[in-house]
This record gives sequence, structure tokens and C-alpha cells, in this order.
Amino acid sequence: MENELRKGEKDSMESTRRLDSTTISLKALIVFFAASILSSVIIDFLPIQQNPWKWDTTKTSAPQYCTEEKTYAIYARSKSEDHLIHVVNVLEKLGYTRVSLEKNWQLLWAHDYPFLKMKERMKRLENYQIVNHFPGCGFLTNKVDLSTSALLFLPRAFRLPSQKDEFLEYTRLNPSALFVEKHNEHRHIVIRSPEEINLNSTTSFVQEYIQNPYLVDGYKFDMGVYVVITSVNPLRIYMYSGDVLFRYCPVKYHPFDASNIDKYIVGDDYLPTWQVPSLIKYYSQFGGSMRSAFDAYVRDQQMDPTGIWVQVEDIIRRTILEKERDIVNILRSYKTRNFFDLMRFDLIVDKNLKVYLMEANMSPNLSSAHFKPNSVLYEQILYNVLNLVGIGTPIKMPDDCRLNAVNEMIATDQSLSTNLNKCASLACHRSCNKQGCDLCLPCLTGSEYDMLYRAHMEHLHRGNMRRLFPPSFIRADTVNINAEIQNMTKLNAWMTRWFFYKCLYDASWCH
Repeated sequence: MENELRKGEKDSMESTRRLDSTTISLKALIVFFAASILSSVIIDFLPIQQNPWKWDTTKTSAPQYCTEEKTYAIYARSKSEDHLIHVVNVLEKLGYTRVSLEKNWQLLWAHDYPFLKMKERMKRLENYQIVNHFPGCGFLTNKVDLSTSALLFLPRAFRLPSQKDEFLEYTRLNPSALFVEKHNEHRHIVIRSPEEINLNSTTSFVQEYIQNPYLVDGYKFDMGVYVVITSVNPLRIYMYSGDVLFRYCPVKYHPFDASNIDKYIVGDDYLPTWQVPSLIKYYSQFGGSMRSAFDAYVRDQQMDPTGIWVQVEDIIRRTILEKERDIVNILRSYKTRNFFDLMRFDLIVDKNLKVYLMEANMSPNLSSAHFKPNSVLYEQILYNVLNLVGIGTPIKMPDDCRLNAVNEMIATDQSLSTNLNKCASLACHRSCNKQGCDLCLPCLTGSEYDMLYRAHMEHLHRGNMRRLFPPSFIRADTVNINAEIQNMTKLNAWMTRWFFYKCLYDASWCH
């Protein structure tokens, strides 16, 4: 009997040990899975704790073209593609092959806005795919939204009929003002007095007309400046500096006649630079560009054109910064941000050389059908833009996508490091919780590293693309960087400081 009791007691103890062992294993398994999930969530936000020079650049989300064949597709509603001939020419020269929209393209060139009919696919882009528009770019290119923004370099505009009362009050205070009535969607434009405007129209808006335009040989003109946004939050903006598209009205401005729109509206059959009498010698005989020919004419009139271009750059910067938050809000619903945006800012100049913004064009006209000499300009713009965003790189990527050797040939971790003295004095390799460590390489998160890697690659491949934001620093030692970033968003201030320090310690970054 005693032996049986001992045996039962022994069996009970053995059973308890097995139960305890099972419980411990289950707990360990739960802890393991919980730790794995938590690690996957926060790992991107942790600073580097090991050797900072061992970043795996194959994991960057910058566009990487891993297939042997470089491919592109076109999204356009029009059956005719005459307006895209230079896009196709440049891409073919860069070695790209066109495929259908359904295929696995690397570049989507969308002449029309692709985020309506292709919305779901745009949200599932792979890291190597890139599209030539940002979701939300309409905040910049919609005529009504832009014109009615509270920016002083925009001629005053009013939505109708919602701002009818404000419009009437403005005309009462400015009785000599004339207005351009613009259709919300197309280019139909005509000057009207306030009495002639239909205040109850729901398809148009009104904008004050600048009555004292600067004239060249008596012709009014506008300037088309090509602009590229390569990143939003943090924001990076570039302007094509190789030339500016000058378009002159075909009929002289004076005597002024509002019924003759060829006197004040630039249409498809505008007067090109090489047919403006005073500009022929500069453009055709001495090989000047459209911009340099215009600048030479202004100097001939004993005026300095420099201030025009300072204003132009400031207008572009301030306009895009004004709309950045709206674009950021749209981007939140997209998985990746492999987007860039080429647009054209159209501006006019008054007789005092004050510059006004008229509109920003999505998918600007790059067709030389009317003026064949413009084909060179358009292809130069496209080449520089595509090179800037990584499409035009001549380097053939290996088929297996192990890009470390290729990437390190172009840029290494040392290329991103800056302000080393401060990083060392603050011992940022031991702790990143100090103000001033956020640009030190050991403290960068994976996403921050990726942002700086992209910015560095753009700097290397910018060609004739001049960076407007973050601003270029000619002499960083004369800049109060804290004042410069005072009103910027956190990410814009962070990246501006990076460019500032790169310039401060390396003069090659100062332009």
C-alpha cells in the first residue's frame, strides 16, 4: 500500500513537472512572438548601434532598376501622342523600351493625372517604380486654387459667385482696375470691366489684369520656367537653369485694344525669340539662349535683370511651400513615395521689373510642332530631369540586384556624414538623445538615411537643375542657419541643416 502511495505521489510530481515545463515553453513562445512583432514595428525608428559604416544600401527605397531591360509606360487619355514625341525620343536614347500599362514598367510617364483611374495601383508601387506626378499636385496646378491663394505675387483673384461681394468691394476701392475672366478648366481668357462680368457664373473666376507690362520691342510676353519637385516632406525643389521659355504676343501691345487678344494673350502661335527684332542678334548671331537674349535687351534699356530671377526663384519656393501641407495630406494614403513632378511656372513682368505668377502647369507642353527649334530645349529639359531622379543614369545595374558595389561606386556612408566635430563633442555614437545629434550618422533611422541618400544622389546628378529648396548657400559661413529654418517644418528644417553643413565644410556643395 505504501509503495502504491509513493508511486502515485511520484507520478503526480512527474505530471506537475511536465505541466510546468509545458507552461514555461508556451510562455517563452508567446514572449518570442511578441518580441518579434515589436521589433519589426520599431526597428526602423531605432538609431544605429553598431558600426555606422555598414549600412546595407540595397535596402534603400530609392528607385532601383533591377531588371536587365529598362522599361517605361505612358498614361494619356488622348489617342494622339504627337505632344509626347520628345519624351519618347529621350527615353529611347537612354535605353528604355516602352511596354503597356499592364506590364511591370519602371517609369510611368503620365501626361494626364493618373491617381483617379489608376489609384489602387499607384498605392501599390514597387520600390523600383517611379511616376512623374505627385498625388495632390492639383493643389499647385488647379488654376482657381492657385490664383485665389493669399500670395502677394499673384494678381488678386475672386471665385464666383461665392466671392461676389468681396469682388464688388475691391472694384469700388480700385475703380480703374480691369479683370481677366478665366474659365475654370480651359484657356479661354478675355479682359472685361467689372460691369461686363457675369457675377453669377459657376464656370469661371476673375483675376486682376496687370496693365503696365514690360514690353520688348513693343511686344508683351510671358516666361515659362521649368520646375521639378523630387520630394515632399522633406521638400526638394529644382529649377531648370539651362534656359527659360520666352513667348511673345504676335501683335504689338500699343495701341491697346482689349478686343484683340493677340495683343495681350500668349497663344500657340506666339512670336518666338528668334523673330523679335532686338533679340535676333543676341540669339541667332551670338548664340545666346532665350533668357540671356532677354537679359541683354534689359541691360540695353539701362536696367538690371538680376532682380527678376531672384524674384522668380522666391516665387517658386514660396508657392510650393504654401501647398506642401495639402500634398502631404494626400500622400499619407500611398504606400511608397516614388514620385516626382515636372511642371512649368508661367510668369509675367511689369515695367518696373516686378514679377507676377500667372499659373503652374501640370504636364507642360513639350511639343515642338509649332516651333522646331524648341525641340533641343525640350529634350535638354527632359534629359536633365530624368538624370536628376535616377532614370537617366548610364550605369547598368546587375541582374541579381546586389547593388552594394554599384552604389558604393557612386556614394558611400561617408558621403552623407557631416558636422563631425559636433557629433564627436556630443558623443553621438553613445547617445542620440542630445540636441544636435540628429544629423550624425550613428543616429539616423533607416528612413532618414534614405532621405539623405536620395538628396545626395540628386546633388551628384543635378546637371542644369538648380536647387531652390532647401535653399542653396553661396557662403554658408555668413548664414544664420537658425533664422533660416525658423518657420520650416521639422523635416524641412532637418534637411536644410544637412545641406547647410555640407556647404559649410565642402565648397562643392555651395551651389
